[in-house]
Amino acid sequence: ILDDLKASFAKTGQAKFAGLKKADFSYLSKNGKCLTCAGQGKLKTSMDFMSDIWLTCDGCKGLRYSDSVLSIKLNGRSIGEVLQMTVTEAIAFFTDQPLLEKLKVLLQVGVGHLRLGQAGNTLSGGESQRLKLAKAMLEKRKRAILFLFDEPSTGLHNFDILKLIKVFQSLVDRGDTVLFIEHNRTFL
Repeated sequence: ILDDLKASFAKTGQAKFAGLKKADFSYLSKNGKCLTCAGQGKLKTSMDFMSDIWLTCDGCKGLRYSDSVLSIKLNGRSIGEVLQMTVTEAIAFFTDQPLLEKLKVLLQVGVGHLRLGQAGNTLSGGESQRLKLAKAMLEKRKRAILFLFDEPSTGLHNFDILKLIKVFQSLVDRGDTVLFIEHNRTFL
């Protein structure tokens, strides 16, 4: 999804006029990252006798990008603002069909609450499993896959469990095998 977002921003007239390319819409690139926080969005303050404190960067306001990249708008929003959107908000915001299809798969697997730019180390084990599932669902392939899950309903609301069951059924319907260990009776 991030590659699609970078490409969409790079295609805008503003980006072309500014000479920005797709690679510049990465907070890790030389032209893309905020120089104050080096693309972290936060600054670390070391405390002598206490734990370090992380404060939001004053330069980019936590958006991680340089001013030149943040000045480029797509439907009135910068890439930093778009990455703050949840999957559900992004579905309402975008009209690009390939991007919408990917976002809808994320919604199907029950991670509509995640932010597009959310760091992987902040995800729960179940959210990580569902992101991997979404990635596998989007891949083009020629043969069936065996999916193994360990307690896939952990931390899910009953409504989201029912959505996950539908996803599992769609995988089985297309010829894949789903094997899971689960103690939640909803899966029976």
